[in-house]
Amino acid sequence: MSQLYLVRHGQASFGADNYDQLSPLGLQQAQWLGDYFSELGIHFDRVITGSMLRQQQTARGILQSMNLEQSLECDVGFNEFDFHTLAAVYCQVAGIETPGTADGGRLFFQMLRRAMEAWSKDELHAAHPDCANTLETWQQFYDRVEQALKSITTAETEQSVLVVSSGGAMAMAVAQVLGCGVETLINLNMQTRNTGTHHFYFNQRGLQLTTFNSLPHLQRKDRLHCLTYT
Repeated sequence: MSQLYLVRHGQASFGADNYDQLSPLGLQQAQWLGDYFSELGIHFDRVITGSMLRQQQTARGILQSMNLEQSLECDVGFNEFDFHTLAAVYCQVAGIETPGTADGGRLFFQMLRRAMEAWSKDELHAAHPDCANTLETWQQFYDRVEQALKSITTAETEQSVLVVSSGGAMAMAVAQVLGCGVETLINLNMQTRNTGTHHFYFNQRGLQLTTFNSLPHLQRKDRLHCLTYT
């Protein structure tokens, strides 16, 4: 069977004006993951990212450490959902201020959990029809991730595929494979750490999850302080 390594991007610039940019630690996380793949003798036949810079920077950091000069394929189906717009729309509908991130994002992510629940029930688009121009529906999010996965599993030859994506899209992918509900999907999203790896075997009939949120390249005494969520 073929194998899929679904990797979350490295630490990005949470709280900065431009979140879509790896921090220096995020790049280091990617390079350590590349070192780990090299130690195992893993080779990738395809490398796919969404169109987001943090995803592409992570993929390049992995490949650089593996001494591989491989082109990146882009599939926007693996893009993260627009959590900034989701948060803004939810807070407007709920009549609350958008929480800041000075506390490390605790209040922000508590709000985001509620926002995702409302989004999944189509409550936001019903209460704020104008947001259809800026925020995809939950079904659109579901469909694009599903199609991105299908584009991989329909390949006829045995192969090893690296996909670098983001926490929300990865949680949607895992939830689809396991048949999970929205509450579990949100929990999966909140647990996936930077450069965490979900490993699957797959064929044309679908995917089988074997490992969730694996971080062997960071779970070392001298790197535990490098485990991050954002």
